[in-house]
Amino acid sequence: MSRAIDLTRAFIAAWERRDVDAIAAACAPDVFYHNIPMQPLNGPDMVRAFAAPFLANCDRVEFETLHIAETSEGAVLTERVDRFFMKNGKTVSIRVMGTFEFNADGKLAKWRDYFDLAEFQSQMA
Repeated sequence: MSRAIDLTRAFIAAWERRDVDAIAAACAPDVFYHNIPMQPLNGPDMVRAFAAPFLANCDRVEFETLHIAETSEGAVLTERVDRFFMKNGKTVSIRVMGTFEFNADGKLAKWRDYFDLAEFQSQMA
């Protein structure tokens, strides 16, 4: 397995643990995170501000990785089903295609997730 895939799996595991400190620490100082149907975020502080309140409302998080591959340029591509088991009893399950890019220091430099926002919102309602 490649270093970039290992870093991606470790980052996913931090989300599954709901470990906001580990999520932010995995990010480069200039990380670019874009949930494509939403506004992009820049920097670990913005990633933390996004993740912390959302994960605080989750009892459990699962990212089921269906497929994972690395490009010749070192980007990691994932096909996933992300499941969020909310404290209010709802389960949100979304299909996601994600791209992860790491810098030379092994920090997440760019992360883009593509998913259907309407699918997510209908389950959150």
